[in-house]
Amino acid sequence: MKVALIPMKVEAGNFEANWREFKKRFKEALEHDPDFVVFPEYCLTGFEEWDFSGAELYGEIVARVSGLAREAGVYVVFGLLEPYKNCTYNSALLIGRNGEVLLRHRKFQEPYKFCTGNTVRTAWTEFGKAAIIICGDLYNKKIAKWIKHKKPDFIFVPMEYSPDYGEPNEEDVKAMAGRIKLLRAKTFVVNSYPPGGAWVFSSDGKLVASSDGDGTLVVEVQTKGLKFPSQSSDRW
Repeated sequence: MKVALIPMKVEAGNFEANWREFKKRFKEALEHDPDFVVFPEYCLTGFEEWDFSGAELYGEIVARVSGLAREAGVYVVFGLLEPYKNCTYNSALLIGRNGEVLLRHRKFQEPYKFCTGNTVRTAWTEFGKAAIIICGDLYNKKIAKWIKHKKPDFIFVPMEYSPDYGEPNEEDVKAMAGRIKLLRAKTFVVNSYPPGGAWVFSSDGKLVASSDGDGTLVVEVQTKGLKFPSQSSDRW
């Protein structure tokens, strides 16, 4: 399974600029013949407190990204703002090779002005069972409980993390590794730029590969080569 993690530059409130960057980085990633292309948290709109206007673009964003996935025949993981009644979810989607939305995760770990998720779902691929969590969800006890129950083979973690002291440092990576060790699944983390960065961990929390800044990180990992089950009952 080959995964391209893209720490994309994101401009808050500038959808068209972000879309141009998304397509450019997506096209560049295809040169590596990936199975999955993974982008950060709300990468096509950005987010500034408390401007939820990017949620109005949800339908258009899903249609555009689905079209890219279908045309290239790859899986795409990315974050976006999702409108719901009188509030907004911080969500992330897994788009299948045929452009179908296979999986949606709604972030748990959010301030009160967001709607918040209450479960973790999984989706089957030819490489095994996939799950998505978002940024601070990695440190949420309820998330850990759901992950242990659902037992995904691998987890994607779109992030938008900008620590006050600059770029994520060794202690941040150690904290990620400690949480991933508890989750017991191969984990792919990608942060928006700036400050950027991408990290890949084995199921025992060992750091397998990483990159700094906005450079694309491409990794190939061994999988179980699982066949699709007769019923994919955990899809939303």
